[in-house]
Amino acid sequence: MNKQLNGKCRTAARCASALATIIALAPAYAQEAPTGDAGKTEQEIIVSATRAVTATKTDTPIIQIPQSISIVTSQQIKDQGALTMQSALEYTAGITNAGDDTRGDFNTIRGFSAVNYLDGLKREFGFVYLPRNEVYTLDRVDVLLGPAAVLYGAGSSGGLVNMESKRPQFQFGGEVTASYGTFDRKQAQFDITGPLSDTIAVRLVGLYRDADMLVDHLPDNRKIVQPSITWKPDDKTEVTLLGLYQHDYTGPSNYLPLAATLYAPEGKRVSRRTELGEPDFDKGPKDDKSLTLLIDHSFSNALKFHSASRLEGDHTTYGQIYGVYYVGPTILDPFVSDLGDGQSYIPRSLFAYKAHYKSFDTDNNLQFDFKTGPFTHKILAGVDYSYFHQMSQQAFDYLTVNPIDIYNPVYTPGTVADYGPLTRQVLIDTGFYGQDQIRFEDRASLVVGVRHDHLKSENSGLPNQIDNATTFRAGLTVDVTKGLSPYVSYSESFQPVSGLSQFGNTYKPLYGKSYEGGIKWQPVQGAMIRATYYEITERNHLVPDPAQPLNSIQAGKVKSKGFEFQGNYNVARNFTVSVAYAHNSTKLSGQDRQQDVTPKDTASIFGTKTIPLREDVSLRVGGGVRYVGHQISGDTTATSIRVVTPHYALVDALVALDVKKWTLQVNAVNLLNKYYYAACDTYGSCENGDPQTFNVALTYHF
Repeated sequence: MNKQLNGKCRTAARCASALATIIALAPAYAQEAPTGDAGKTEQEIIVSATRAVTATKTDTPIIQIPQSISIVTSQQIKDQGALTMQSALEYTAGITNAGDDTRGDFNTIRGFSAVNYLDGLKREFGFVYLPRNEVYTLDRVDVLLGPAAVLYGAGSSGGLVNMESKRPQFQFGGEVTASYGTFDRKQAQFDITGPLSDTIAVRLVGLYRDADMLVDHLPDNRKIVQPSITWKPDDKTEVTLLGLYQHDYTGPSNYLPLAATLYAPEGKRVSRRTELGEPDFDKGPKDDKSLTLLIDHSFSNALKFHSASRLEGDHTTYGQIYGVYYVGPTILDPFVSDLGDGQSYIPRSLFAYKAHYKSFDTDNNLQFDFKTGPFTHKILAGVDYSYFHQMSQQAFDYLTVNPIDIYNPVYTPGTVADYGPLTRQVLIDTGFYGQDQIRFEDRASLVVGVRHDHLKSENSGLPNQIDNATTFRAGLTVDVTKGLSPYVSYSESFQPVSGLSQFGNTYKPLYGKSYEGGIKWQPVQGAMIRATYYEITERNHLVPDPAQPLNSIQAGKVKSKGFEFQGNYNVARNFTVSVAYAHNSTKLSGQDRQQDVTPKDTASIFGTKTIPLREDVSLRVGGGVRYVGHQISGDTTATSIRVVTPHYALVDALVALDVKKWTLQVNAVNLLNKYYYAACDTYGSCENGDPQTFNVALTYHF
């Protein structure tokens, strides 16, 4: 297998190199096009993907940023047929996930759990059960790879995902869409924006979905309303207020036994749609309400102010009855043998959780621009504050639920969770940060920054915990020639872990350090290519508890190193292509093997081509291939085995017909219906991959 894998990687690298050459030779043109969705011109869409605020909190060309950053636009998300945040990032180098998880948008960057931000403010405080973000409410997604503590404080050693909400435009536009897809997925959505006056613009985004999950008997329903208003009294001031109401009613993800999936005898593989819990217990509501205020003001050409604040409240009810696969003689024989059939009944446990979250985040900074001889400075000084309050109850009953026949499940409604006492947790973080971006004669850029965080944690029944952390960042980019810029950087991360373990214990903060070097190349307008090498070390890394996989423990250091290639080329209404390859080696201290459920190699390519048929009529076709290398879990010891999840490659496809103001679009995910497992682990279970799915959408633009 290793020889085959290495061969595939070498082939992928050669393909990536060839594609980069093609991109470099492609014609450099990007004509102005008619107004697109929500009031943006297609030209503006292209230009927006060459600049980013996320990496430096200033408007900076990506090629001048000494750190890896990838941008996924809303159009890319549509073309890929992505219905979740996890699937939206599957064509981005450096990001992986272990399958769709309804508890949250859990992605891994360079071997570390990513932290999600929304409009520059933290979206999640540790492992909390929030409603998952809706991709239709987003204008773009920025993926910042590597530590970013200097600007964002508590964050992952691998990087962060910053989602940018759709905002009002001073040009009328919008769309209405109705769609139908696999698993009886019925969805209606709309997006309308425009001016109320010369100084005020509004936008309203809404969505309603009635659908089933991959797992039988479980719903995947959603309601969303996202209103926003922008006040722009002059060219120096802009104030935007964003609201969000979201209600989800869903079930949990499904985990099936190794003995009936990856290692199943012929004819004994259990259906990936089988519900092994209880349909009336394994589902619940999640509600999210938030208000976000964004303020930008220029006092002069040299002094600018930015403020972002969000107030949010969430209610979550989560329940799951799940199979337990690691209590039998071996994890390959988890069956209960005294029920008349030693090869079909598995024991079950119960976990339930209900919580109320309240949070307040604010980030405020001043940017001061000035020159000293040949040097141009952008000084950024800011302070941010976050308050997170959680009231929660848990129920955990180990091996107390009646066993179930995995091949012929019979359900027993009426299971009730016996919740424990109400617990309270408060997390308060105050950070002060400073950064200087120094540009030398338009030939080199130096970024240096420092930050200090003061964190206070309060947990029911436990002493308060105080943590202080000072983090640093430095990076240098040199423009060797126009459009070609090598760079090097050093950065640090600091991440407190909110939430309690399954046994009511707190976690220590995570600390990380990263060294990175690479080259960015922008051969033509609309193209961006980067190649990167990095090394990251993190202390107090979280891993699943070998004794209780639903619990997490901290396991010393983890070291991650690897390289990435990402190439994007985009000419609106003509041709787009995105190619990505990543190799990541990540190991825990004391172990000479790849970290569990983390592929070493991933590769992908996705492209679209628009073919004019006649005036006001065009055909858009596209497709992609995603490759994920094999994954390892566990090791050969007296108590466990080494589980290898096979590598897989999936094909996605797109066909869209544009007729005047109408668009009929068909997306296929896993077009060839590859049967694969997203991840299997040494605790005895597999997470099924997505089967072949189709989605048909009819959109009217105005």
